[in-house]
Amino acid sequence: MPRPKQRPSHRPLIAEEIEAACYVGSPEHKEKRWWGGLPAARKGRDGRTRRPKKAHTTICRKTAGADRREATRWVREALAAGQLRFFDGDKTYPKHIWYKDKTGQFWFGFAVNQVAGTYKGWPISEAEKRAAFD
Repeated sequence: MPRPKQRPSHRPLIAEEIEAACYVGSPEHKEKRWWGGLPAARKGRDGRTRRPKKAHTTICRKTAGADRREATRWVREALAAGQLRFFDGDKTYPKHIWYKDKTGQFWFGFAVNQVAGTYKGWPISEAEKRAAFD
């Protein structure tokens, strides 16, 4: 009989840790200038944005300071709501989080630094969210 899937356990984050978490973004998910500087997304000959040695890169349209504040809010709300997935070896903060905004768009958050609680993120479909978190 196969063993049931077990998820790694982790202590819940405390309020101070959640408040310290933030969205820093990533140039690889930007096609135009953003609060972090110049974009670093690369386009292939087909016009689609790709990362070297990776598949298609989903571009995050969040480029203004207000967008950064909004994304930091959703990072904190996702952490507080337990919308996350811990992996063995994760540090203080989980490697992956998800959030559904008021328009119904799902967002995938990836910890850039699991000790400091800094995240980058990009939009995902509901099917991608289910595949990664359910």
